[in-house]
Amino acid sequence: MARRRTKFVCQNCGYESAQWLGRCPQCGEFNTLVEEFESPEPSERLTARSEGGKPIPATQLKRRSLQRLSTGFQELDRVLGGGMVPGSVAILSGEPGIGKSTLLLQVAGIMAKQNQPTLYVTGEESFEQIALRVDRLGVEDERLFVLAETDVTAIGAAMEDMKPSLAVVDSIQAAYHPLLASSPGSVSQVRESAAYLLRIAKRLGIALFLVGHVTKEGFLAGPKVLEHIVDAVLYLEGEANYTLRLVRATKNRFGPTGEVGVFQLNENGLAEVPNPSEWLISQRNEPVAGTVVAAIMEGHRPLLVEVQALVTPNPFGMPRRVVTGVDMGRVLMLLAILERHLHCRFSDRDVFVNIAGGLRVTEPAVDLPVALAILSSRFDVPIPKDVAAFGELGLTGEVRPVPQSDVRVKEAKRLGFTRCLGPSDGKGKREWLTVLNIADAGKSLGLLPSR
Repeated sequence: MARRRTKFVCQNCGYESAQWLGRCPQCGEFNTLVEEFESPEPSERLTARSEGGKPIPATQLKRRSLQRLSTGFQELDRVLGGGMVPGSVAILSGEPGIGKSTLLLQVAGIMAKQNQPTLYVTGEESFEQIALRVDRLGVEDERLFVLAETDVTAIGAAMEDMKPSLAVVDSIQAAYHPLLASSPGSVSQVRESAAYLLRIAKRLGIALFLVGHVTKEGFLAGPKVLEHIVDAVLYLEGEANYTLRLVRATKNRFGPTGEVGVFQLNENGLAEVPNPSEWLISQRNEPVAGTVVAAIMEGHRPLLVEVQALVTPNPFGMPRRVVTGVDMGRVLMLLAILERHLHCRFSDRDVFVNIAGGLRVTEPAVDLPVALAILSSRFDVPIPKDVAAFGELGLTGEVRPVPQSDVRVKEAKRLGFTRCLGPSDGKGKREWLTVLNIADAGKSLGLLPSR
């Protein structure tokens, strides 16, 4: 294989150098020079036009129905838009030890048992480690092939020889292109390795899964172009001390984004949770002050989660705010709203807020349940156990509308919650108790003391 020449290009200003420099001489930025392949000379480039070089009317575009491949998990199929598409490339990222390799090895094993040849490429584990995991997960099958390799040209050759239905590369940060002098995991190696495997997967119609590492901030490691060239970007989320795991799609060219698949981690791998609402809310005989059930949406799926709050006196003059599962800034805003519009003092009290089950909620519809839970704990007034709430709070204390209110209420009633509090949807529906502001919501549940 002829070695292509490389150069180092500053990602900030475009300065080119024949060797790596710690600081760009042109713009003065540090660690911005990245190794790239040099473009071929004009005489070496192909001059023939490709088939896509001529514009054609949209009515003459070739159309074909997508033949999706099931992963064996309905929850994962939901996130992917109905299953994997042959020739598609997806990347699964998440914290170390969260279960990325376990999930994809289970998918490969399930597809192998469905008479679909699969290739699992590991660059970070030995055959003995993979064998232990295969035995533990119970996915041993003669159509499941394992390759321990980090050279992308060797991985591509194995894909071309086998032509599997599914290929998994664990991980893309461990892979390297032999024509690049930079070390595996560098920006240039990750970009070129992913592009090399992507071209092979597209040409052969192989569904390709890449495992990606995350940075300490929780973002996908590597260049941003990595997220642009793949067809789907999935994140496996969950708290280390909980067994709940969520697969969330932030990009999907073959389906909707924002969908969430719910799994539970156990000794046999990851298992689906088909009814996560029943799993996330606790079963109590008597209501407890400081808890309320919130009706939220994760993608197109309604979920019921338990919001817990604890408000305690602080005699030291420096109140603490501890928040788990929701945004800290959002909770601080809610406390300011309650102090301003309900004259409820929190400056001398510690406030703790938690979403039970280890779930992280980013939807604004959790504002009203969090505020109600804080008021319930502040005045030690339990909220009836048949109440569910949803709604976004504005800075003036009003309860603002949220989408798909009827879907939330339907899910709450399915699980036995007979009273739902939420904003008006403007359609005149009265399937739930509509509240205009936080004061109305607090009075309807008897949380505010009489004056």
